[in-house]
Amino acid sequence: MSAIAIREIGEIIRKNRKEKGFRLEDLADENISSATISNVERGIPYVSLDKVQYLLAKLGIEMDKLPSLLMDEQRENKDLEFKLFAIETMRDAFGNTDDLLKELNGLELEDSHPYAATVWYLKGRCYCQNRLWDKAERALSNGIRLSKQHPYGEKSNIEAACFTELGLCSYHQNNLETALKFTESGLDAFQTEGDRKFIQYKLLRNKAVYLERLGRLNEALQVVQDTWDYLSEIQPVSVVLSLYCLRADLSVKTGLYQEAIEIAKDGLKIAQFDQRYGHLFDLWAILGSAYIKLMEWSIAEYCFRMALKLKDKPIHQHSLIDAYTRLGLMYLKQERWEEAREVIEKAVENGKKLNHVPWLINAYISLGDYYRLQGGDQQAISSYQNAYDLAYANQLRYKEQTILLRLAKCWEKIDEQEFQRCMRNIYKVQEKISEEDDFLENL
Repeated sequence: MSAIAIREIGEIIRKNRKEKGFRLEDLADENISSATISNVERGIPYVSLDKVQYLLAKLGIEMDKLPSLLMDEQRENKDLEFKLFAIETMRDAFGNTDDLLKELNGLELEDSHPYAATVWYLKGRCYCQNRLWDKAERALSNGIRLSKQHPYGEKSNIEAACFTELGLCSYHQNNLETALKFTESGLDAFQTEGDRKFIQYKLLRNKAVYLERLGRLNEALQVVQDTWDYLSEIQPVSVVLSLYCLRADLSVKTGLYQEAIEIAKDGLKIAQFDQRYGHLFDLWAILGSAYIKLMEWSIAEYCFRMALKLKDKPIHQHSLIDAYTRLGLMYLKQERWEEAREVIEKAVENGKKLNHVPWLINAYISLGDYYRLQGGDQQAISSYQNAYDLAYANQLRYKEQTILLRLAKCWEKIDEQEFQRCMRNIYKVQEKISEEDDFLENL
């Protein structure tokens, strides 16, 4: 008997038992234990056929009616599978997921049902989209728990999918270390022979993003480079374009400017066909950053203006903060002071409104740079302190160090005691970074 048929027989037995009002303990006797009945209902394949037949007889389910019952069960499961497929594929198209959640809640599946984990996963994704983080985390944790209790869970890669979403929940709450841990758990759980093959590449993309946000640039670049040879296999195209953005941006940050330009241009060629406005925006901004590093000012400014033409399209909102900040830094280098202040203040305003911490930190740093270069050390200190408070609260060590150095430059002219305090804090942060690096090397 196939594994699928065993699972379906188990579901028939569970439904019949429930309809008759029996508990597992009510059916248990010297021939079959409660644990074995539970295994039968969950479709565990190593349960002997004799035990299954004994349980069928005990419930009064005649063997000659089993084929008909199996066909009914298969039809129900096929209909349910299609509904869940529709919900999963359409979730991103719905601005409001209330109708999808209502449909999912109406299914009322038992934990032993083969698709129960999938339902919890989809609920978690809907809650994530609605930014209901606690509900999302509970739903996704249920999905992980149930996926481990049923043979279908391993094949479906629901466990890995749930870890992916848990990582995103943490990321959107600015918990980058937690996001990275969930993502690594997802990669460990991923089954290469299972369904949802795209999850693996989504996890790798997310891992590179989280490493980059944590300042671990070389590790992030290594993840992207290791994934690069498989670009032709990766679906959906949004993940492919994210990898183009990541590799181009990391190439800029690690000094590979010509490589960044070529990768960004290749990415733009792909993004234009599908009108991927978010990726078009990001790639133009990254291209502008590469040309800034090469001091090709007019081309860099043109790139940013191309990006900003898309600001009213559906783009990643943090990208707008980042683009204004980068453009402001270019104006600072050119001593175009008023233009610099105008765009950097836009970056700060958007960052505060959206609470995108890493980008808001960069915007505050840039505003501090503007004031410091203009001789306004006290105003610079205020901006740098805002950036430091955010970096400290979110344990962004590499950012703490950068900001403290800038604060020290300001305090050196004003207050020796504050200057010395900044220098001590720089030492403490460096010590923490070294300890974390030593820990990672010893893993």
